Amino acid sequence: MKILIMSDIHANWYATEAILARESYDALIFLGDVVDFGPDPRKCIDFLMESARMRFWGVRGEHDHAMAFGIGASPGGEMERILNESREWSEGLHSSGEVGYLRRLPLEERISLDGMDFELAHRPDPETLPILERGKERTDPVSCRKFILVGHSHKPYIRSFGDTAVLNPGSVGQPRDNDPRASYAVIEDGEASIRRVKYDIEKTVKGLERSRMPYEVKGRLISMLLSGAAAG
Repeated sequence: MKILIMSDIHANWYATEAILARESYDALIFLGDVVDFGPDPRKCIDFLMESARMRFWGVRGEHDHAMAFGIGASPGGEMERILNESREWSEGLHSSGEVGYLRRLPLEERISLDGMDFELAHRPDPETLPILERGKERTDPVSCRKFILVGHSHKPYIRSFGDTAVLNPGSVGQPRDNDPRASYAVIEDGEASIRRVKYDIEKTVKGLERSRMPYEVKGRLISMLLSGAAAG
């Protein structure tokens, strides 16, 4: 069985599309934050809604939660200003069905699949953080009985301890590890690995340029896309 794991799409359809063109899969796991920052939130939400008809499990990220319930997310600093400006533009794009879908996504999920146990959450909880700090970072394919799957940081890693691994697939639509390629993970025949794929960033850039976001915000988002780095 091949399991595709994605997180932090952030309304970047062309990054998502590049992954789907490269990878066939038997099951899809999504770890939250499909909205905000990018130019194509509806396409990305619709993709998840269509995926729900197949073998799909997903959780609600903090940006999804804020959009669904009309509350603010507070990353702080310049990112908060960029978020508020991009959110104001994108809020009116979503149908009631899309908002309802985001509301129905759980915050956490536990599943068993292909002989493995999975815990899904967008952000690691306080009990998981010490495990993240102790685990050995892996660059080789990893086989474990249990996987704790998280997103949020936009930085991919696999850290193992005993028969358990903590896996963050990185960000599909807005990587922040100085590599602008879309980041995701695959577990195939029990082995987990991080993968990257180039996509047509210029199409996403043009989508941002056509949006009605403030000029300065568009410039910062484009700079982040091209560099694969967070706002300063």
